[in-house]
Amino acid sequence: MTSSNKCSRTDEEAKFLDWFKEKGGTLHPAVAFKQFEGMGRGCVALQDIEPDSLLFSIPRSILLTTSTSALPSFLPAEEFGSLSGWTPLILSMMYEYLRTSSWTPYFSLLPTDFDSLMFWSSEELAELEGSTVLNKVGRDEADDEFEHTVKPFVAKHASVFGNPDDYTAGLFHRMGSLVLSRSFHVDAKEPEEEEDSDEEEEEREDVGDVAMVPFADILNAKSGSDNARLFFEMNTLDMMSTARIPAGEQIFNTYADPPNSDLLRRYGHVDEVNEADLVEVGLETVVDLVGQARGLSEEEREARAEWLLEMGTDDTFSIETNHKIPEELVSAIKAFLLTPEEYGKAQKKDSPPKPKLDAESADWARKIIDKRLSEYKTSIEKDEALLKESALPQRTRMAVIVRLGEKRILRRARAKLDEEWPAFGDMSAMQKDKKRARDSRKGEMGGKKQKKAKQ
Repeated sequence: MTSSNKCSRTDEEAKFLDWFKEKGGTLHPAVAFKQFEGMGRGCVALQDIEPDSLLFSIPRSILLTTSTSALPSFLPAEEFGSLSGWTPLILSMMYEYLRTSSWTPYFSLLPTDFDSLMFWSSEELAELEGSTVLNKVGRDEADDEFEHTVKPFVAKHASVFGNPDDYTAGLFHRMGSLVLSRSFHVDAKEPEEEEDSDEEEEEREDVGDVAMVPFADILNAKSGSDNARLFFEMNTLDMMSTARIPAGEQIFNTYADPPNSDLLRRYGHVDEVNEADLVEVGLETVVDLVGQARGLSEEEREARAEWLLEMGTDDTFSIETNHKIPEELVSAIKAFLLTPEEYGKAQKKDSPPKPKLDAESADWARKIIDKRLSEYKTSIEKDEALLKESALPQRTRMAVIVRLGEKRILRRARAKLDEEWPAFGDMSAMQKDKKRARDSRKGEMGGKKQKKAKQ
């Protein structure tokens, strides 16, 4: 077994480990903390670790949730229950951070500065112009929630919370970002193997099942590099190795493989190479581009869009690294190409058009891609040149990686369309050429037959 140099622990790390073990946690002797450039604190293998090894075991009692926090027990259940989204958990974290010492060793290891989009300036966000991730930052909504819900609630229950001035917008955003980037979905009712929630689960999950999981959230994630996974048992959450981890290698728990736009939004980092990257096209692009060109009124366009949504069509379509035009996008395009009579029949059948590309829908898909490409303020070549500059600020570099990845997908998707479906005008010319060739062959065959008849 190969051994690497032992990592020294900071005082905060030593106190956290003492607390973790006192609470019943266990740790593999070959697992240690280490600072990684560009990633912050993570865990490293001090010796070779074989697959299916228990890296650490976390007692459920130290998870920080709305059930384990003391805060709900001091408040009227009806009022606390009226809080929505992640606010109950964020408030619980703020209270535990400011007023108790139950999770102090854990909080001491968590970051206080973030590179996630919530903390970018308007100038920095402008570098992402063209990417739909700008619609998902949520800063305005978070500010509104703090001003109109959290502040009045804390002030009303100051006897529980203490000085309301301690509960600042900065602390609210900090705790909210920790939930966004580090929380796990832990179903308290039925232990089973779980994964970190994706964007859709952010919207629909029960906040009572969202947990901050000490130690598990210290592991970094990197696309295609996962070698550990969290398993949910009755009384513990167990982090197991899923592959051999050589000495000196970082331990990664990659919950899923998000695109770079989502990595940046939630975690504040990107992967230089991300096979899970994608670019989004909104339904509104189809509505505006195809609907207007077909002469549909604004009311007619909105009606068709609403019908598609009712039929289960999403309002965004993702083009992935296979560069295939999504079937739902094809169906949406064809829905706006229907004549009024055809649209009426489709409505009666509750059946959107089949998602099969043809020459006309392929031509519109090409125009939609061109429209999306025009929404970025820089070219692919410009971005490639920018990434070669060593003095490029880190946040600018990450923004360039996001937008460049999206534009490359769009360009390659268009090239694939051009290959499989030549431009509509070119195809018409090709079809005319083929028709002339067929007519010519028929004429020759007819002439031969006539000559034969005369003989």
